Amino acid sequence: MLSVMKIAVAVFAAALFRCGTAAAGDPRLPAGEDPGGTAIALVGGGVDYTSAKIAPRVARDGEAELIGWDLIDNDRTPYASGGGATDAASSDNSTALAEMMLATYAKGRLVPVRVPAGNPEALARAIAFVASTPARVVAITQQLENSNMRMVIRQAAERFKDRVFIVAADMAGLSAGPGAAAKAGTSPPVPSPDVSLMNLGNVLVVMAFADAQGKAAGQISVVSDVVVMARGGSMFGGLVGGSPRNGGEAVALAAASVACQGHGREALVGSAAKAATLDAARPMAQTPAVRALDPMCWYGGVRF
Repeated sequence: MLSVMKIAVAVFAAALFRCGTAAAGDPRLPAGEDPGGTAIALVGGGVDYTSAKIAPRVARDGEAELIGWDLIDNDRTPYASGGGATDAASSDNSTALAEMMLATYAKGRLVPVRVPAGNPEALARAIAFVASTPARVVAITQQLENSNMRMVIRQAAERFKDRVFIVAADMAGLSAGPGAAAKAGTSPPVPSPDVSLMNLGNVLVVMAFADAQGKAAGQISVVSDVVVMARGGSMFGGLVGGSPRNGGEAVALAAASVACQGHGREALVGSAAKAATLDAARPMAQTPAVRALDPMCWYGGVRF
């Protein structure tokens, strides 16, 4: 039996060049040139690529057209209206997440991909498209709601080893926290998903700093590789706050940090990119057994 990933690659390759270039109601991308730099794919709810914070930073082809795809409208304009960064916590507002990611690493360029929620085949097709682009860093901000979606990521990681996939931790079963478990005289609750994304060489599973609060080290480490804090959080402590507030923000910030690891040297790909990112993380002050990632990007004493 063919895997979901293999089917999606075949379907996407056959359909790609039969599609129209843009949906009638989608705005045109403002004129510009490819900005260069590390390409980061953002797979989620679509972005407002007319935003002044996004338009100059989108990846473009040789004709200065956007490199991106819309799996909902089946065209090259993954447009979705959206607010600013303050709206990122309300839903999968990929516009806000894209702005956050691009602000965190100034040398990144965006490959946006719009997918319907909860659809494993669409997710697989989105990754098949990303594999045809320059993006080697793939941020999946959409929730992986079921085992089929997690299986798509596992299959993609095996097929595309030169990519690193950033996904949010599966928080199912962790809501009770260690305090309640201690009172009950039981072990802290941990999820036992039928398809795990942990311990894969080129999949980075991240947890938002806000979600890690009140959790025991064992709970955190069983579902995530690293906790993501606010940019500058390791340097300025309590003076920095506000983000990341959820898994989507953690993925966006971590993707920028992964891209940053290759700054000023040959680009890191796949498992090497993940390993460098984990190496840049430091023990959490409250839970030293857990590593936390500050996504602020420094190179040669300059912040990028």
